[in-house]
Amino acid sequence: MTSVTPTGLKSTMAAVRALAADAGCKGSITQRIGAGAQPFVTDGGNFIIDCAFGVIEEPEMLDEALKIIPGVVESGLFLGIADAAIIATASGVEVIESPELRDSDEADV
Repeated sequence: MTSVTPTGLKSTMAAVRALAADAGCKGSITQRIGAGAQPFVTDGGNFIIDCAFGVIEEPEMLDEALKIIPGVVESGLFLGIADAAIIATASGVEVIESPELRDSDEADV
């Protein structure tokens, strides 16, 4: 998920696609659609581009590169701000902990 300004959306999406390809990221890049088949708009008035890249080999590099594209407000990678992610799926809830948190838990045992 990448937050982008509505102005210049097509150019911003093209730049994100080119950057993703250069970074070796594969997957779909689509604009999020909300209710009534209208573009989803954030509280800040921005649009969301959903990027389904799967594993990102160098997330820090991708984060920094995305942020310098005109029109990109936030990369959506949220690096370094959480110790775990809680993900709801059709088959249940999955908790993914950061390697640092897992290592400290193992040291406590």
